[in-house]
Amino acid sequence: MSTSFICRQCIARLTQPRSGRLKSKNLQLHTRAVSTLIPQPAWSSAETQWREQAVRHDIADDHEVQIPVLHSIPTPQATEDEPSVEQRPKWDGHPRIWKFTPSRRSDVAAVARRPVENSRDLMAKILGSLGNYRIVHKDLMTIYGLSHQEARHAVGQLGRLLWGRSRVEAGMRLESFNIWKNHFKELLQMVDSSPLAAKTDADPPRSNAWTDPKKEDLETVKDVWQRLSQQRREFLWPQMAINTFRSNPGAVPSFIQATFQPSWCPSYIVEDLVTLLFRTLDNIRGDQSKRRKVEELVFFLLEHCPPKYLVLEQVAIYKIASAMPISRLGDFYQTLKRVEHPLHPNTLLHFASGLAHKSEYKVQAADIIHSLSNVRGFDINSPAAASVCTTLLTVEEGDALLDGRAAPDELFKILLDAGFRPNLLNLSALMRNFCVRGRVEVAWNIFDILNQRGIEPDTHVFSILLNGSKHALHIESVQRIVSIIHARKGWSIPLVNDLLDYVYRNNESQRLWKRRQQKANSAQAWRLMVQVYSKFFDFFRLQMFTLFPLENLLAPKFSQKLPAHLEQVYRLVAALEPLPDVLLMRPNSVTLGLMLRAHLRSIHNPEVLQKYHLHFQKLLAAGNRTALKLVRDSGTMVYDTLIREFMQFRPTVQRGIKIVENMYAASKREKEKYGGNKNHPPPSVHTYNTLMNGLRNHNLTRGVLTTLSMMIREGLTPDIVTWNTVIGTLLRGDHLADAVKVMRYLEQIGLETDSNTAHEVARLNPSKRRRVALLMEKMWAKPVTSMDQRTFVESLLSRGVNRGHPQLSMKKVRKINRERREPERTSEAAVDAT
Repeated sequence: MSTSFICRQCIARLTQPRSGRLKSKNLQLHTRAVSTLIPQPAWSSAETQWREQAVRHDIADDHEVQIPVLHSIPTPQATEDEPSVEQRPKWDGHPRIWKFTPSRRSDVAAVARRPVENSRDLMAKILGSLGNYRIVHKDLMTIYGLSHQEARHAVGQLGRLLWGRSRVEAGMRLESFNIWKNHFKELLQMVDSSPLAAKTDADPPRSNAWTDPKKEDLETVKDVWQRLSQQRREFLWPQMAINTFRSNPGAVPSFIQATFQPSWCPSYIVEDLVTLLFRTLDNIRGDQSKRRKVEELVFFLLEHCPPKYLVLEQVAIYKIASAMPISRLGDFYQTLKRVEHPLHPNTLLHFASGLAHKSEYKVQAADIIHSLSNVRGFDINSPAAASVCTTLLTVEEGDALLDGRAAPDELFKILLDAGFRPNLLNLSALMRNFCVRGRVEVAWNIFDILNQRGIEPDTHVFSILLNGSKHALHIESVQRIVSIIHARKGWSIPLVNDLLDYVYRNNESQRLWKRRQQKANSAQAWRLMVQVYSKFFDFFRLQMFTLFPLENLLAPKFSQKLPAHLEQVYRLVAALEPLPDVLLMRPNSVTLGLMLRAHLRSIHNPEVLQKYHLHFQKLLAAGNRTALKLVRDSGTMVYDTLIREFMQFRPTVQRGIKIVENMYAASKREKEKYGGNKNHPPPSVHTYNTLMNGLRNHNLTRGVLTTLSMMIREGLTPDIVTWNTVIGTLLRGDHLADAVKVMRYLEQIGLETDSNTAHEVARLNPSKRRRVALLMEKMWAKPVTSMDQRTFVESLLSRGVNRGHPQLSMKKVRKINRERREPERTSEAAVDAT
């Protein structure tokens, strides 16, 4: 290879300013070719080759070293007839460049047609390809037994291995590459031909079975490896990796982590070892622990390798990302981005799809999609990309609502900037996000955009708007969507359920002075709900749950004037036209549960409540299909409603506790008999929360703590609602130190307090709030004592809280404990029948 030399006189002449037209003769330089070839000694023997000094390279040189070769071939040397700079053809001035990429040279085309019969022919063809290694794609598949995808990856390895090398250095590197690929072919055949795991338990274990290495063996390898010189490590590492995989593939991850160093570990060997490990896992169908070890190996390599060192197959990255939790998926993507790992657009789209499911990673997913919009050939409006965009604009139940760039409108702007053209599905998801955030007016603006674009909204869009208006308690928005649905005759069971739920929520949201649980005007709200129900459903299924004819509630006028919040609802209901009898719909469990909850809420007489409780138990005992389906679909909803209503009155507190006792006994018998609960659900967290809230309203502090202890003993985990009830009960009973102790314990177990916790403290008078602040300061200064929830609650009970307050009788609690130890039948006839 030659390099042109320019003398000082020519350099001075080039630096002189010229105002006139340049002439070609003035640009003639006194140049001559200076040879830059460094004589390289030929590999005389195998022994000399194994003792050869390692060639070190920097990051740009791919961090590869010369791998020892047992049977070498003469390294191709530079030819003597290589043309110098003066001998090469010059450009004649005609514009022949039509594209940015030059066409294939005639000599390369001749090389591409050259047949390949063995490794020597393949190496000669690679060296003659002049960097266009795609011409040897099929030859790599033939000589090394690679698949199409593996051969394409090998082409990329050749490009990174030989780019910018001289013919001598390229020949040496190619020789090492050829030897490794022959071993790789052997290892692939070993993995594919014979599974590494025994098919049955009776099969004897194989010598190359996947087993985890012992800790003492790893320590020995590390100790011996550290004592070796760098030259010896470079010599031994490839062969040790091959032997380790042959004997025990499960030890390869540990071996690489113990001996890895980019300076003596060729990148193509590391990449192929990762491919072999994933192929082995696919064949043996190993458990998740084995797969996690390979994933940890990949993380280790990415953390300890320089940029552009490692290029894994896209399939391997896809497998790791698919099995990875979303919390680690973002870190995995950032690590790949840090080491400048090339990622296919489909792989990037898979990362964006996974990250788009959680609110805290949606911005990262939007950035990935925005970056993909600059990739040639990527269509953001394709079905796959549009599906990811829809997921990005969707807020899952329980996800935190973030602001800033993570807000739905900001994410939508990012997608529009990337060329996204939204459709009905995307806009529906965006509308739902705004409704969840309480911005119903913005959701209506998106609805107007649908109409402007001529997109016909469906029932799902109507449900989103009505549900959002219901939660926002926005009467004008409810009236607008109801009129649209009614004009288009688009009523369905979910839409009617949302309208009924709005009437119920609207009445429940009214604050009354000095009221605990019972809401005024509940009878009027129940009457309005029955009138709505009669316009869309038949009375038969609802009538079986009531003790009076429902037609009595269809009177056009009320006996007394309605309050303002129900007057608007009344006008809305009166404007609805009923469906014909033949088109009346059948209510589902959600409809019946909502109506039954509103009806029980309207009953102010505890004796009537007791009659409804017995009536419902008789329906279950008789095997009523509607009642049984209601219990199966809604769980403890009916029982929770009865408990809440009974706990309103001090004389019926024991009846509420009795319901919990019967639920526990019936569910236990059913589970022992059938192996599960179907018709008799056990008390849930919501059931205990309802009971504790009722006890709190009657200032029964010790009863609240005892119920909490029962709940934990049943294996249920208290939520923040449970602990807020406990904190509020202790604060109301002037047990400020115990309340602060509970708040400290919540921080210890990692349960964050919410606005309701702060509201409980804010309800105190100023002097008590200052005392609570002082207690919190002292409590947070003390070291934390770890204990489980059961021990913590028992410590609260042992402190003798609620002294001077009415005590709750523990007779029912002791009976439940006895039934837990010694199952026995309860005396309730209705429960026995069921």
